[in-house]
Amino acid sequence: MATVEASSQGIQQVLCFALGSEAYAIPIMKVREIQAQATLTRIPKAPPYMPGVINLRGAIVPILELRHRFSLGEAPEDTRPVMVIVEVQGRTIGIRVDSVSDVLDLEPASIRAAPELGTQTALGREFIAGLASLPGATGEDSMLILLDLDHLLSDHELHALDSATA
Repeated sequence: MATVEASSQGIQQVLCFALGSEAYAIPIMKVREIQAQATLTRIPKAPPYMPGVINLRGAIVPILELRHRFSLGEAPEDTRPVMVIVEVQGRTIGIRVDSVSDVLDLEPASIRAAPELGTQTALGREFIAGLASLPGATGEDSMLILLDLDHLLSDHELHALDSATA
């Protein structure tokens, strides 16, 4: 797979995934790998958004439950979550999502700034890098929420992850 560096002038490649009925994406350059069969080990007194860690070839990798982080409720019982291993501020972490769909090339013109969402929403604007409108099979556009991984966790939360996996 050829990689294309993201820039304000060129195409941005993103990995698309689902949480419930919503489509999300992260820059492909942040993705290290996808784990479908990793065994999660629970950590006592870990924050609710961190259900545990996985052993990734000898490295302990904390896992974030994005459904919990975004207040989306529990996944349906027939969902088989996937862990996407990413780099966030120099740390390797995993994000647990409902499913991974594909890699898309987004033209800069198709990405819009995130709207003001107010202070009462679970998914704050600081997590959203932008929104992209994608043509659907029925002719209607669907929205793709582009996440900013570097703002997904606060410095305090990143420190808590470091402590939990030390």
